[in-house]
Amino acid sequence: MSSGQQSSRLLDPKVLSKLSGLYLVAKTVVEGFISGLHRSLYRGFSVEFAGHREYVAGDDLRYLDWKVFGRTDRTYIRVFREETNVKTHLLLDISRSMEYSSGPVSKKQYAIWLAACLSYLMISQKDAVGLVVFDTDIRRLVKPASTTSHLHHLLSNLEHLPGGTTTSLSSVLHLIASNIKRRSLIILISDLLDEPEEVIRGLVHFRHHHHEIIVFHILDPAELEFSFTGQFQFLDMETGERLDGDGLALRAGYQKAMANFLHRYQKQCAANNISYARAITRTPFDYFLYQYLSLRARTF
Repeated sequence: MSSGQQSSRLLDPKVLSKLSGLYLVAKTVVEGFISGLHRSLYRGFSVEFAGHREYVAGDDLRYLDWKVFGRTDRTYIRVFREETNVKTHLLLDISRSMEYSSGPVSKKQYAIWLAACLSYLMISQKDAVGLVVFDTDIRRLVKPASTTSHLHHLLSNLEHLPGGTTTSLSSVLHLIASNIKRRSLIILISDLLDEPEEVIRGLVHFRHHHHEIIVFHILDPAELEFSFTGQFQFLDMETGERLDGDGLALRAGYQKAMANFLHRYQKQCAANNISYARAITRTPFDYFLYQYLSLRARTF
């Protein structure tokens, strides 16, 4: 078994849930596993596309622009420049639906861990990180900074979040986008349980201001599989509405609707140059981050 596989087994969500304090969780994940990766795996948080130049022998073929080659039959390399003092805004959804869990870890807890680890990772690179906590409105706002004391401030906020209410994702995204003027990295962490077209419009609002956007779509395995059998009373965690039904009879229709829901988000994010990654709460935490950061590195 490889060291990466061993680490993933150690960082199962059930194990992380037993660690005391977000700082220990973030340190364990980032320094214990991701620190073994080459820096290029996460340098993409701090680079900006600058243009093209002609390919010369010895250039890294990862940066060859195949789209340009297909149009012109000429070889060009994509060139990037390092940005300094990159500002990142973590947008964390705390609506009641995020509290759902069919196992030991809720979507909200998984999202909090993700926000904590990303904060630790980026501040270790001297990048500034801020936090926006929201449901139907902005509930907490921490402006970006890059100091160690700021990291502890962020983690303290994440450890003491207010209770959430219903979802109004698209309207909150428009509100936040209207107030972030300087080009930044925007990371949305949410279950996206709102009308996809409206949410995408909110995300595109950020693109109008030239922000880069990453969406981490947090889901519980039961929301994907709908493995309920027998009679159940299903409760809408945000509205309190109840629905009686047979799990097996509802499964096929539910799974089809969920597949369409996910496809719409994936398709629209791709069409609008928005990075999209789905995280299932039973996935080993370090494995998810490794897979995402590795994929991201290959796009630069």
